[in-house]
Amino acid sequence: MRRLRTAALDEVREVVVVTPRRGLPELMHRALADTGALLHGHFGLHGGKHTDYFIRFRALSRSAELLGLVADHLVTRVDADVTTVIVPESAGFFLGDALAKRLGATIAVARTDLQRRPARSLYNGAILKTDRVLVVNDVVTTGASLEPLLDLVADRGATVSGVLVFGALDGPGFRAILNRRQVPGDHLLEAGPAWVLRTPDECPACARGDLPLLPAAELN
Repeated sequence: MRRLRTAALDEVREVVVVTPRRGLPELMHRALADTGALLHGHFGLHGGKHTDYFIRFRALSRSAELLGLVADHLVTRVDADVTTVIVPESAGFFLGDALAKRLGATIAVARTDLQRRPARSLYNGAILKTDRVLVVNDVVTTGASLEPLLDLVADRGATVSGVLVFGALDGPGFRAILNRRQVPGDHLLEAGPAWVLRTPDECPACARGDLPLLPAAELN
C-alpha cells in the first residue's frame, strides 16, 4: 500500500491553483503546507474518481487564524442578507460556522450518509421559508455533493443566497452546477494540471494493486 504523507510547499504550489487575489495564492499554499492539510497517497472520492491528493480541511481549520482568513476572503463574495448557513455534518462545519458568525446568521447542519455524503435532512438547526440560505462546504470534487444541500433548501421553500466552498477540485464542474441552479457562488482553490482525477480503470495505483482509502472523506 502506498505510504500516506503530507505535501511540502513546492509540491503544494505545483498541484493547487488558488483564485488570483492579491496575496492569497502564497498565503493558501503556505497554509496547506504548514498545517499538513494536503495529503499525498491514493484516495477514492465521493464522485467515484481516484486521486493522488486529498485536502484534509480539518487540519487547516485547527488554526483559528487561518480559518478566519479563509472566511474573511469568502464572505465578501455573498450578500450580507444571509439569514441561515447550511453545512454538512463534516469538516465543512468549521468553515460554515466561521462564515455564519461574520454574517450574523444561524447555522443548520445537514445529516451525512454512511459514505459521508450530505443527505436531504437536517441533523441540527432549522430552515424556514423566509430564510435566505448560504450553502457551505469545505472541499468538493465536481460540486455534486452540493446538490442534496441545495435540494434540502428548496424542499423547505427557502431561497439559496449563494454557495461558498474552500476548494472545488473541478472548477468548471462546480461552476456548471451554479449556472444550472442559477445561484451565485465562489471558491478559493482548484486542482492544478498536476493534480489528476482518474476513473478506477485508468488509475495506475489500482493497476499495481494499491487499494485506495475509501471514502477519503473519513480523513476529515
